[in-house]
Amino acid sequence: MKDIRIAALSFIVLTCLVTLFVRIPLPSRGYFNVGDVAVVFGGLVLGLMQPRQGVYWALGAVGLGSALADVLGGFAVFAPLTFAAKGAEGAVAAWAASYHGTMRWIMLGLGGLTMMGIYFGGEALMPNIGLQGAVAELVPNAIQAVGGAVGGAFAATALHKTGLLSRI
Repeated sequence: MKDIRIAALSFIVLTCLVTLFVRIPLPSRGYFNVGDVAVVFGGLVLGLMQPRQGVYWALGAVGLGSALADVLGGFAVFAPLTFAAKGAEGAVAAWAASYHGTMRWIMLGLGGLTMMGIYFGGEALMPNIGLQGAVAELVPNAIQAVGGAVGGAFAATALHKTGLLSRI
């Protein structure tokens, strides 16, 4: 239990820093970033560490790290929405860790779609963004979801091949 707590804290920090590292502004006043790689990576690692509880740890850790990046980056209004969207994506990635091959990729795609759906619904209801801004962010969010799934899966696979995850 102690190991997963340390890992979750590490993923809060990692997700926050990676999200803040590259930021490209979007029409809705949000930004495009590579934080989804850390979200999926964190979800997969926490899911591999504890298959049943990893989903909850991933939801909290990567959701909090992403929301913290919004607050520190000057987009605090997005923090609750980001917590829900990225936390759900990370939780589905942790769930995907129980699968292999094509099914894992399908689950990671479902996580990306979940993130996109939460952002779309939340942004469409925001007075300063609305439906038009939410539609404008679909493509950047899809790019983030695909990039996050691919990058996060490759990073988790590389870590797994080192043997470090089997020792945890």
